[in-house]
Amino acid sequence: MTVAPPEKGIGGGGGENVELGDKNLNGYATEKMLNGEKHVEELQGSSEVFEVIMRHVGSFGKWQWIMFFVTSFCGVFTAFHNLAAVFLAANPEHWCHVTALDGLQTDYDIRNVSIPWIQEKDGVKKYSKCSYYDRDWPSLIASGVLNGSSPPDLPLNETTAACEKWTFDHSIYESTAVEEWDLVCDNKYLMSTVQSTFMAGVLTGAVVLSELSDKYGRRTISLVSAVGFLVSSVAVTFVRHYELFITLRFFVAAFGSGLFLPNFVLLMEVVGPEARTIMGMMYQAFFSVGFMLLPGIAYFVRDWRQLELCISVPSVLLLLYYWLLPESPRWLMQQGRHEEALKILEKAAKVNGGKLPEKEELEMIMNKMTVSLEPEEKIAQEEKDTENKTNILEKIVNFFKSIVTLLSTKNMRRRCLIIFFAWFVVSMVYYGLTFSGGNIDASVYLMVFMSGLVEIPSYLLVCWTLKKFGRRLNLCVLFIICGAACLLILAVPKEEVWLNLTLATIGKFFNSSAFGVAYIYSAELVPTGVRNISVGTSSMCARIGSALAPFIVDLLGDVHYAVPSTVFGLLSVAAGLLALLLPETGHSRLPETVEEVEAMPR
Repeated sequence: MTVAPPEKGIGGGGGENVELGDKNLNGYATEKMLNGEKHVEELQGSSEVFEVIMRHVGSFGKWQWIMFFVTSFCGVFTAFHNLAAVFLAANPEHWCHVTALDGLQTDYDIRNVSIPWIQEKDGVKKYSKCSYYDRDWPSLIASGVLNGSSPPDLPLNETTAACEKWTFDHSIYESTAVEEWDLVCDNKYLMSTVQSTFMAGVLTGAVVLSELSDKYGRRTISLVSAVGFLVSSVAVTFVRHYELFITLRFFVAAFGSGLFLPNFVLLMEVVGPEARTIMGMMYQAFFSVGFMLLPGIAYFVRDWRQLELCISVPSVLLLLYYWLLPESPRWLMQQGRHEEALKILEKAAKVNGGKLPEKEELEMIMNKMTVSLEPEEKIAQEEKDTENKTNILEKIVNFFKSIVTLLSTKNMRRRCLIIFFAWFVVSMVYYGLTFSGGNIDASVYLMVFMSGLVEIPSYLLVCWTLKKFGRRLNLCVLFIICGAACLLILAVPKEEVWLNLTLATIGKFFNSSAFGVAYIYSAELVPTGVRNISVGTSSMCARIGSALAPFIVDLLGDVHYAVPSTVFGLLSVAAGLLALLLPETGHSRLPETVEEVEAMPR
């Protein structure tokens, strides 16, 4: 027997292509194992050893589907809060409140004499939102000139003054955070900050909690995050200060990341390559369900405090994770906790109708896994008691060491930088298109609902295309079509609301597909030891993009309604072209070490 050279083995795209004589290595060893022949020595690396065990247990059976629903349903609740700012911090029509005119009863709209008209950049005339006529209102009231059935003929070129108080239109919203804290005019940036600080929390949770998840386990961090998510989200309802409002939402976001990301990694670690595509894509479906439910809830609950309470209290269901969510057996084995892993796998095998290898055979497999670990992994196991005593500074140092690992070698650096940029763009466009309803004069309820509605069919479509065309080509094409749809908005007049809404929805459809592919891709491109920190760092880049999205929509949208969509389109096309530089991972086993990654062509 001769082992193929690296370019045809791991270097050729993963373990499925490693050849041993006329059989691939993984298939050969597995066949021997399944037939009771103990050729464990043929296995290369802890990844293949774990795959052998999973073939006995079943890598795409009933237990995996149970795990899919258990890990995924948290997406409904995280989606509620990720998009809640669209309604909590909605910006109703508003104008200056002229205190001197309080109590004055007229048969005409008092704004005709108190508020100047301004012409916006799209040519439409509206009442000014930030200034009023600085007239001698007490004298005018005393003279009776303001009484009557029609507005008096007063000069319209008098001096104006900046608003100190505002009157808000309640035809759509009973109350919003924007109204409560006057986040308008000179304070308009604070309205965008509501969402950007939330995304900063998602970023923080993605980095900190994902790193802790690699150290202390997926289940542990998910349980802590579930409690924190529930407490902080309910607490938002009762705040009376803007600073506390955004601070608590920051923690809601951080704990939301501590749920969504480790659960996703856990799911990817307990399914086989044949299941990663469909389960990885459909993991996003629960987020889409929450996306669609949110505008329905907000439509009937139009007070922001009541809405926050309505979307927070159901999160109590997350406490069921204490009984339902197991630890990742792959992670447990990597930590040397074989007995705990085997108990979970034994239950999985029972549900799937499989069976673990015999005791003697299993001991050989465990010994092979221990031998297969890299020296640094062995050291990590021997020092795990010391790690538990690591202080905050050391944890920060460890995080940056993990980042160095991600970027220190050629293939790892190329993979990570491209996928990080893809996450940055896909998240910016994802939230930017959702928030842009006001720029194209579309109903915010309809825009959010449509944005959520197109996600599920987009995931179903890409499940098929991923199997047929793989990860790399899919990510490229999806990004480019999304970018083209966004760029076309520039050529459509603002008055064509339905056409603009259609283009934005098409862009959202393909962007959602790209988001799902990016989730799967980022988990498959890096080794197990840094997989969670890689997904977390990818999410960090995504949150930087999504934190910028409201500023692009709100501030650049004031320049021209199509500027935000043009920015989104150009970035999407760039991300699509860069995706061509990534390797295809669709039929590869998950890499275990940096050395495995560097043995590949790219």
